[in-house]
Amino acid sequence: MPARVNGRVNEAIGRLRRSSGWARQVSAELGSVLLDTLGLGATVEWHVRQFQKCTGILYELTVNDAAGFDLPEGYAETMYDMYSEGLSNVARHSGASRVAIALTITPYEVTLVLHDNGIGLGDANPASGTGSIAAICARARAYKGSCEVKGTRSTGTTLTVSLPMSRAP
Repeated sequence: MPARVNGRVNEAIGRLRRSSGWARQVSAELGSVLLDTLGLGATVEWHVRQFQKCTGILYELTVNDAAGFDLPEGYAETMYDMYSEGLSNVARHSGASRVAIALTITPYEVTLVLHDNGIGLGDANPASGTGSIAAICARARAYKGSCEVKGTRSTGTTLTVSLPMSRAP
């Protein structure tokens, strides 16, 4: 590749990386504002609609907020961050065309389930590694919660995160 073309390609890649970082920052800040204003369920609903527009991955969302109260401090932000990271993994790695999301809030726990119809995990156990799934699981454990990742090759992947309400970090 001629040096001039190579330079332009590198410049374009640099711009894309900067704009991608900016977009993630804006999305995170907007998510924080929405969490404070609308709550966790409505913020997830807004975000997954944007996700579908950007990725073309269809979604099914179920929100069951039986508790009807504000979550303890930090819970909404933590659950939203874990949801967002899990959904980002669906977009980056799964090859899925659909994702089902269930968010359940009870007086005893907050549970998030993400299930995609993608390529699955095969023999991998991302919860024990150093990637973003491992980080999600570590964050759940910091809240005395649980994190489970299941999936076999070509059956999709299911991420289940649950945080108990009675024991804040």
